[in-house]
Amino acid sequence: MKTATLILLSALTLQAISLEDAVKLGLKNNPDFLMQQNRVLLSKEAKNLKKASNYGNVALRGSYTRYNIPRTLTPIVPPIAPDITTSKDIGSLGIAYDVALFSGFSGMRDIEIASLSLEASKIALKLSKEQLIYNIRSLYLKILSLKSQKNAALSYQDALRELEKIVSLGVKVGKKPKIDLLKIKADLESANAGVKELESNIDILKATLASVIGIEEITNIEDIKINSNANLDASDIKSLSRYQLSLLTQKQSEKKLENAKSSYYPKLSANGYYGNNYGEGESDDIWQVGIGLNWVLFDFGSRSSMVQKAKIESLQSSLQTKKIALTLAKDLKESKLRVDIAVTKLQSAKTELELVKESMKIEEMRYVQGVGTIYDLLFSKSRHQNTLSKEINAKYALQSAIYHYKYITENGE
Repeated sequence: MKTATLILLSALTLQAISLEDAVKLGLKNNPDFLMQQNRVLLSKEAKNLKKASNYGNVALRGSYTRYNIPRTLTPIVPPIAPDITTSKDIGSLGIAYDVALFSGFSGMRDIEIASLSLEASKIALKLSKEQLIYNIRSLYLKILSLKSQKNAALSYQDALRELEKIVSLGVKVGKKPKIDLLKIKADLESANAGVKELESNIDILKATLASVIGIEEITNIEDIKINSNANLDASDIKSLSRYQLSLLTQKQSEKKLENAKSSYYPKLSANGYYGNNYGEGESDDIWQVGIGLNWVLFDFGSRSSMVQKAKIESLQSSLQTKKIALTLAKDLKESKLRVDIAVTKLQSAKTELELVKESMKIEEMRYVQGVGTIYDLLFSKSRHQNTLSKEINAKYALQSAIYHYKYITENGE
């Protein structure tokens, strides 16, 4: 299985990786997500531990002691017989059982707190999964956006080179001034630097994405179909996992407050033992059963401070729940507005691109006819390039905004 996984990872580094594959690899390899999965297992074991501790424990107890004077194998009780076995070397071996009978219900609440912790860790795992999926999608879209911008920049380079050839020929035959050629070469150098910068940024984002999904290298990624459908489902704040997680934390703090108050109750415990004492080749059975009471009457304010601390923590949790509800309301509204703004920007960019494209064609005709200047032509081409990049950015920004809304509403999967 491990070999097959390594072969799959090696294959993915040599070919274009899809968004779906990136998400799958991230959920399988991302250390933060795997650690969150382990936290669920830890919470489950913590709950089992609390349950088991309420049943007490059975222990095998043994000892060997050498005394300076002979001792009896068993405590002396009336009637005292003269032939009681004594020995300086006494060993014992037996079974003991200890259990808490009453602790102010703290044991029961410890199990409840552990159950709440388990539920909280499961919700945290779901939120961690949503976060990871959104991060992968966000990085993936940024790479695609930069790749599209790079392709547009390369087309712009080709257009400048073609224009350079035409103007260079015009300069040779004396129809075009040399200054026009110099301006084109300057713009071409700027375009070359822009392409290099885009390539570097793409490589950085690829390395970041590879790190997130747990592979060594990404050579390329597949294109995706952009879904510009901005009809998003509304979501009830109280149904969101982040709000539910805050409620669980609040319940935990309330249970801890009850546990702090239980320190004022008496503690009852029971213990039993059955075994044998050995010495001088003889043995005697020993057994005992007992009940213990421990009731703290005065502790110089320790319990009072503990209860007060738990009250403050409970109040803090309650306030935190209210804060999260307000934050979620803000996040939902803000994320929805981002989608609306992204839709507007994309529509505007598309309209602007059509207008700029038509303007560039007119400037090309004017320059060829000797009516326009090289400045006007280069400015129109540069503006077309900038507007094209804006349109590309707007397209992927809309998809990213939709993904963000799905992340906020916890529907990323």
